[in-house]
Amino acid sequence: MPNQTRARSIDLDNPFAPLDGLCELVLIRHGEQALSKELSAAQTVDPPLSELGQRQVRAVAQRLSTHAVDAVYSSPLRRALDTGRAIAEHHGLEPVVREGLTEYEPWQSFPADQSPFETLPHEEISRIFRDHIRTRKYEAFPYAEDPVAFRERVLGEVGLIVDAHLGQRVVITCHSGVINAVLADALASGFDMPVRVHHTSVSVLRGADTRRAVQSINDFGHVLDFQTSVGAMNL
Repeated sequence: MPNQTRARSIDLDNPFAPLDGLCELVLIRHGEQALSKELSAAQTVDPPLSELGQRQVRAVAQRLSTHAVDAVYSSPLRRALDTGRAIAEHHGLEPVVREGLTEYEPWQSFPADQSPFETLPHEEISRIFRDHIRTRKYEAFPYAEDPVAFRERVLGEVGLIVDAHLGQRVVITCHSGVINAVLADALASGFDMPVRVHHTSVSVLRGADTRRAVQSINDFGHVLDFQTSVGAMNL
């Protein structure tokens, strides 16, 4: 059973302190997905891993294979779930799927059978992404889901995971938006996306009750032996 001792605040910030009363969260973005401008809005929600993404997943799974992992949680979207399965296999585990870890949908109210990139004028697409990069806010996407509801969903789900795994290390395979929601909350950032999270990067936090402390962010050193660039569709 997880240790139920109340954590000292100082231990949240100490990466070498025992996990007494703490949960260590290892947040992993999924491997690169197979995206193209021809995909409809509905198809962009759950694309499979690309060939590069599969290689990234093998690399991060191998990296974590020597770490103690007590549980693996995953978004239900297949790029995240396939990432979670590869990591969990090394530890004799199965990923626990949680709907609350599903990615933010920037095209939620756009016609599902149409491609935003082929339907909207190039100037409008450019403006949307330019404003998003400049402001780091989801408000730039006119067809997106409610960002406040998204953040509340993610933080609520992560809170349940922390409470269930005090004294343990948990891997969560999910998405850039999900990881950014957790980081923004922990860092008291006003941005929706304070960090450009790379595929299969590792971010580590410690948590107890509502407290969170960031240990590391966006470590993707395990892909540097074979990846030298990233496409604009896959940032």
